[in-house]
Amino acid sequence: MTEFDESTPPYLRIVGELRRRITAGELSPGDRVPSTRQIVREWGVAMATASRALTLLRQEELVRAVPGVGMVVTGPESTPAGRAARGDAGQRPSRGVTRDQVVRTAT
Repeated sequence: MTEFDESTPPYLRIVGELRRRITAGELSPGDRVPSTRQIVREWGVAMATASRALTLLRQEELVRAVPGVGMVVTGPESTPAGRAARGDAGQRPSRGVTRDQVVRTAT
């Protein structure tokens, strides 16, 4: 488990905890993740902070938005590593390259 100190921005603490729940299997593919309103109540943060946390998880492709449902955990087949393992990484339409993807690739 990643430990955060008081200088860590709240949205990163939220992302860290939700990422931990996903990787530990507490949240499985298809499970709903807490909504922005639930995050506001649970962590005592502003709506913008909760939205920023969910946006970062979405950029990391750990969650995706499902109309009428909310944010759900993605399955292994929808992550870059899962697509590469199936051999069809190039079949998905490109959405452009994000800064996080460039950094992950460079390291």
